[in-house]
Amino acid sequence: MSRYAYSRAHQMLHWGTVGLVLVQIWTYPAIGRTHHASHLGEVVNPDDLVLHNIHAISGGLILLFALVRLWLRHRSPLVSPTFPWPVLATLSKLVHFALYATLILLPITGVLKMYVLSSAGPIHVRLTQILYLLLVLHISGALLHAIVWRDNLLARMGVKLPFQR
Repeated sequence: MSRYAYSRAHQMLHWGTVGLVLVQIWTYPAIGRTHHASHLGEVVNPDDLVLHNIHAISGGLILLFALVRLWLRHRSPLVSPTFPWPVLATLSKLVHFALYATLILLPITGVLKMYVLSSAGPIHVRLTQILYLLLVLHISGALLHAIVWRDNLLARMGVKLPFQR
């Protein structure tokens, strides 16, 4: 395995996390409906309860995937990509660090909100907003590598585009 490419396991965990984040976005509205109905003394829609459970389970899987990915990165460090300006290398490292931190803290605050401390809810919501910003930065960086620099960086995650070098 090249020191430039992620392992197949890491690639699968990355794309699995992408899929699970999409599941989180899809199931998120059911969380509010479930909590509002129960607080207002209304009957909770059984479909919303299923979506609520899917949200919680997929959040737990995201936590597991993030921890395994960190372990894989520690076990098999990669050569960092090159950037035309050092500030972009620093930004890339910060975004990746923040992504991992957010993907770990979101499920923890979600569990705290559900079972321990309801005041963790606003923190969970704020972390979700931060995650969206980080995803925009991460995807923008990937597109910059793919379209502007055409440096084949996406191949590290198994994406091979026809116009890459």
